[in-house]
Amino acid sequence: MTRANEEHRGFGANIVERLIPHRRPFLFVDRVKRFRLGEVRAIEAALQISVNDPVFDGHFPNWTVWPGVHVVEGLGQTAQLLATLDAIRRAGAERDDEGLGLRTLDALDAAYSLRPSAAPSEEGLSMLKELSNSPVVGLASRIDMRLLEPVFPGCRLDYRVEWTLEQNGVLGFDVEASVGGRPVARGELGASVNTRIPLP
Repeated sequence: MTRANEEHRGFGANIVERLIPHRRPFLFVDRVKRFRLGEVRAIEAALQISVNDPVFDGHFPNWTVWPGVHVVEGLGQTAQLLATLDAIRRAGAERDDEGLGLRTLDALDAAYSLRPSAAPSEEGLSMLKELSNSPVVGLASRIDMRLLEPVFPGCRLDYRVEWTLEQNGVLGFDVEASVGGRPVARGELGASVNTRIPLP
């Protein structure tokens, strides 16, 4: 059983793209820093904002500001990552090996990052493939957010999401985005369970 305070190391952009359906230019998470699963389910992720992002061509001329709606969407994508990771943990638990999928993701991330690691297990890869047809989390059902400060190019936008509700197919999350430890947005998001993990 995963302990409530067990913290898992995060992973890079290649694994993020295996776990959620979003793609550039509408992918607003490029790194998972760490996450916890079990009784406490929480995740920290990040996006490095480049001045070369095409959104700055029109938002706004002579004053480049990262759109607030992109901050909210990045928090939503981080919540979807957390729900997907929890689904992977649960699928492993059904096979009497709760860490199977997470070890497989770690091995894949090591390969992408050229870190030494054991090869991902065939059983783990097979389980992830099966999960690609499973419902995880989908459209926002509730957004209650406050944008606190503007975000500018060159910043690293840090996301923090904690899972707070799971009832009748609806999930709830407390969320916060910050830059340099200073909050720029916070609130609550709700989502319905109706999409799939886009693993190949």
